[in-house]
Amino acid sequence: MTSVLRRPFAPHKPYVVLLLAALLVVSAGCSGTPATRDYDTRSDVSAEVERLEDENEALRQDLIDARRRANSGVMRRGETIEVLSTDLYFESGSAQLTSEGVEKLKSVAGTLNREYPDRIVRVEGYTDDQPIGDKLKSKFPSNWELSTGRAAAVVRHLQWTHDISPERFEVVGFGPYQPIATNETADGRRENRRVRIAVLPGSEPDAIGSDRSLDRPSGSPGRPGARKGF
Repeated sequence: MTSVLRRPFAPHKPYVVLLLAALLVVSAGCSGTPATRDYDTRSDVSAEVERLEDENEALRQDLIDARRRANSGVMRRGETIEVLSTDLYFESGSAQLTSEGVEKLKSVAGTLNREYPDRIVRVEGYTDDQPIGDKLKSKFPSNWELSTGRAAAVVRHLQWTHDISPERFEVVGFGPYQPIATNETADGRRENRRVRIAVLPGSEPDAIGSDRSLDRPSGSPGRPGARKGF
């Protein structure tokens, strides 16, 4: 009897190697792609967070600088309480208050006593750029004296009539040198003739700053019978 010997099946080795290599590539691709994507996403998020943090720090520094500039203005000029039109509240070419001016200062005194009882009060006088007339030069040689005289008249009235301590006051005259409007027109000159009443900050300023836009006089500058010039 003839016996037949069966040899075990042995696949061709190169094909096995190629198959295994292909499986490894597919396996590595399937398992590595999400990890790589996750890494890229985390990198993008980290970069965005870092960018936003830098922007936030820049904005914070800008805010600090703006507050410092504003507070320096408050320390120097104070917080505006009232701006008096000298055409309305003073006699023409004079440091004498009108009846309207006396009534207005009653309201100002109430505000100072009620809301700012311990603050320094700064009173500033301003004029337009028109020269003092010959009839007034004996009393007010220049706009310096006129602006200061009107500011002092406000302080005297608040002290004597409303019993506000004189130690609380500062009087400043700027003459025509800090206009808030053009001196080329009658309306502009009328706005420039003013007395500003302000309070200086305490140990912690409670105002952000003072602005020239707040310096415009109260009352109606165009009221009937409004005086021109001084």
